[in-house]
Amino acid sequence: MRLGIIVNPRARRAGRVGFSSQLAAICKDVPDLRVHVCETHSPSELDEAMRRLADRGIDILAPCGGDGTMTATLTAAYQVFGSQLPHWLPLAGGTMNTIARNLGAHTPPEQRLRQLCEAIRSGQWHCKPQATIVVHSDGEVPLSLTTGRPCTDEQPEQKQRIGFLGSAAMGARFLAAYSASPHRGILSASVLALRTIASSLIPGGGPLARWLFAPLTAQLRVDGTLHSEPTYRLLIASTVPDVGLGMRVPWQAGSVSDRFHLIASSLSTVQNALQVPRMLRGLPLCGQPHLDVLARQTTLTFAQPEPIVLDGELFCAQHLDLNIGPTLCVISPGVAPQGIEPRTLRV
Repeated sequence: MRLGIIVNPRARRAGRVGFSSQLAAICKDVPDLRVHVCETHSPSELDEAMRRLADRGIDILAPCGGDGTMTATLTAAYQVFGSQLPHWLPLAGGTMNTIARNLGAHTPPEQRLRQLCEAIRSGQWHCKPQATIVVHSDGEVPLSLTTGRPCTDEQPEQKQRIGFLGSAAMGARFLAAYSASPHRGILSASVLALRTIASSLIPGGGPLARWLFAPLTAQLRVDGTLHSEPTYRLLIASTVPDVGLGMRVPWQAGSVSDRFHLIASSLSTVQNALQVPRMLRGLPLCGQPHLDVLARQTTLTFAQPEPIVLDGELFCAQHLDLNIGPTLCVISPGVAPQGIEPRTLRV
């Protein structure tokens, strides 16, 4: 059995001296387990590492880093393995770890890897199917965190990514504001969320809320149907329910294996702020105009490149095609969640 670990040394938990060697040492005494640890500092290094892991025939792929690492690793893996992806073991090595937590990684990377080793020794572990989203972008340019706008001096490109949680309008702007902060972490994100709520409740909206919830003009087509609402304040497509800080806005995400949950809302700034308790409880938002559907395919077209976030990766694009992607088999090395049958990977 072969395990490939991709470590992003720029991530908060994964940047310690000797961290990669520590992960390899955890696995060294597991019979018949071969471990390959790759540290990657750039997209080109990640692509090369993925080709090496494919040549070695890995059965399990364990990305260790933040939310952006999950997207980058999954995208690189799809380019090499296609739909026959290895089993997936996310290791929460970043600051927020929103995606990893959605996929069951609630413990430090070392502890989660030890759990996997114990599961391998016992001969079985538990797997959960997890849908993904393939995102094709056109007219893409980088996002400037200084201005919050597209970098106009860059040549537009076409790109493909695979992830779990995509957002435009408020979601992308919120992450841009968080990323521009000199301090990162749960506390910083929570403070920004509280500032957002307070600004939203000011009559007419405070400066922060007006920027975050500024209506975004977009043409939206869902599974072939064109939707006529011209502007949106909230656009989310997700296969995981928690968008961060416990906010379960895409409350149906993950309930159907071949759909992602699409939220396209034109609710006012105040309406959004007042529904935070519903978001925390995983209840659908109330009010109109508001589109809340399970979809296989969505197309978004903007008048100009707009900020987009896929998991933790920020960029700007003028056109997006979102399709349901390959299904991952996510390993749960601890106790099997209720309703999920134990499965054994036999090599």
